[in-house]
Amino acid sequence: MEDTNPYRSPVAAPIEAAVPEQGARLYRVSGIVVGTFMGTPLATGWLISRNYRALGDAGRAQQAILYGAIATVLLVAIVLVVPEKIPAFVFTLPQLIAASHLAKHLQGDRIEEYKASNRTYSNWRAFGVGLLCCVVAIVVILPVVVALVIFGVIS
Repeated sequence: MEDTNPYRSPVAAPIEAAVPEQGARLYRVSGIVVGTFMGTPLATGWLISRNYRALGDAGRAQQAILYGAIATVLLVAIVLVVPEKIPAFVFTLPQLIAASHLAKHLQGDRIEEYKASNRTYSNWRAFGVGLLCCVVAIVVILPVVVALVIFGVIS
C-alpha cells in the first residue's frame, strides 16, 4: 500500500560531507599566486586542486584541474593571435589577479584556518609546482604550436 500521508517529510538522498585528510596541509593564497606566476593557470588549477583534496573534496579538485587546463589552452590561443608588440605583463598580471581572487573566494577562509595553526606549505613548494606545470605546459603545447606553424595555420 502506498503511503499517502501529506505530512510526511520528503525522502532525500543523504549528502556526503567532505572530510579533511588527517594532518593535511594547504597551499597559501600567496603560494598559489607564486605558482601561477611560474607555471600558467595550470599551476593555479593544480594548487587549488591539491587544497581541495586535502579538504576532502575530490569533485571540486577534479574541476579545478580541468579549469586550469582549459584556461592554459585559452591563454596560449590568445597569445598566438595577439600581435607580438603587446608586452608580456598584459597577460601575466590578469592571471595573477585572477589566481589571487579565486583562491581567496574559493578557499580563503579554510586557508586562513590552516595558516593560523601553521599547517600550510611553503611558497617555495608552490614555486616548484609552478615550474613543473610550466614544463608540462611546454611539453604538451609546443608540438601543437609547431604543427600549426608547419601547416601554415599560424605564422
